[in-house]
Amino acid sequence: MKALLQKRILIPLSAVLLIIALIVGSGNSDADTTLNHTVKRGDFVISIVEGGTLEAVNEVVVKNTIDGDSRIIWLIPEGTYVKKDDLLVEFDTGEAEKNVEEQRVEFESRQAALVKAENDLIITRSTSESDISTAKLDVEFATMDLEKFEKLERIHKVREAELKIDTAEEALKLAQQRYEWSIKLSDKGYETKSQVDRDKLDVSLKSKEFETAKSTHQMLETFDLQKEYAEFVSNKKETIASLDRVIKQGESKIAQDEAAVSSSKITLKLTESSLAKRIAQLKATKVKAPQDGLVIYAKPRSRWGDDAQIAEGSTVRNRATLISIPDVSSMKVSVKIHESMISQIKKGQKAYIVLDSLPDQRFDGEVTKVAILPDSDRNWSNPDLKVYATEITIGGTIEGVKPGISAKVEIVIEELTNVLTVPIQAVTSVDGKQLCYRNNGGDLEPLEVEVGKFNTKYIEIRSGLEEDQEIILNPPLDNRINLTGETTDDNSSE
Repeated sequence: MKALLQKRILIPLSAVLLIIALIVGSGNSDADTTLNHTVKRGDFVISIVEGGTLEAVNEVVVKNTIDGDSRIIWLIPEGTYVKKDDLLVEFDTGEAEKNVEEQRVEFESRQAALVKAENDLIITRSTSESDISTAKLDVEFATMDLEKFEKLERIHKVREAELKIDTAEEALKLAQQRYEWSIKLSDKGYETKSQVDRDKLDVSLKSKEFETAKSTHQMLETFDLQKEYAEFVSNKKETIASLDRVIKQGESKIAQDEAAVSSSKITLKLTESSLAKRIAQLKATKVKAPQDGLVIYAKPRSRWGDDAQIAEGSTVRNRATLISIPDVSSMKVSVKIHESMISQIKKGQKAYIVLDSLPDQRFDGEVTKVAILPDSDRNWSNPDLKVYATEITIGGTIEGVKPGISAKVEIVIEELTNVLTVPIQAVTSVDGKQLCYRNNGGDLEPLEVEVGKFNTKYIEIRSGLEEDQEIILNPPLDNRINLTGETTDDNSSE
């Protein structure tokens, strides 16, 4: 099958035949200088052969995830086969440990602040509820006082004042009667003048008391009762307004404390996130293998670049690539297919691979990826060349090989069975016809053939030849064919 892994020549069939004829054919039609070939029937493979590079199907790139610059203090040797979670790189942990401790103190402080804010909110809510309850009770008492005054106390005070008037009036009448009797008795000599004077004085006092009772009643009706009523009404309004103020003040204080709790929670969450990030940064100082595979150090992109060499003691920046780990249990070959042949390449096509490091072995493969657009990496060097990246996955595991090895890939386009084939140089073109020649008693006899598909060595003969028929490998050249592939008239003038 090595013969199938020769690079395919991308030129038209007529040009192939012409060039081969120019090289192989001597222009001599003598039968004794011909080389013969026996036409055979068999299987025939149409394929495309390209060179490429062996790669791992699954390759993980390990990068430095520590912020800022980090110094490598230990590094696994390159070329080591590792298992998942094996230690690859260890960075200096001093700065990361310091950052974790500082952030942990800040986190605990924020936790205490949140507890205080939550307790303050509980106290504020309890105090507000108590103040509102007291204010509501004040409103209730003020309402009761007003109702009591309106329904009972006003009438009671009026009646009490009227009773005092009646009492004073009766006392005055009695005093007047005593005074009148004292005068009569005094006229008859039965009462002393001093007693008469005392009774007269008593009448004067009782008269004043009666007048006072009447004026008190008038003041009560005109001023005092209205003043008390106004005070009760005002007190009720004030207690209602005070209740509203207490409710609003409580709501405002609760809102402030709730905002303080919310702010403390957000701050704690941010601090916790920062702590988690710093713990992750500390954890990132020990880089472990994400999968099984081979350790390959990252190489600087250019000699003038700022990428650090991956080595113990070197300092690397954040997001810098450290190591790539290809999984060598599953390999692929990446090739570039010319645009003239890309339409023949489909996913799932069978392929054969030969590695330069193992030239005596052939491996089965399958086309697993065909690029939709041409490879843009080549546009800068040759914008007219359009090739498509194609991947061929190798079936099974190849022991002892590493990525980067050169390989040849033969992609099977079609497999023809039980067809007649001849070497491609045995077919020539004359006047637009495809011809083969046979040796007929010393003369070369042309045989018109219908050709089919071809590869780099053989061409399918659909009609014109029979199995086991002898033909010559070096057909004569058509002297009328010029180097452009066009036929000329033998008699044409120069």
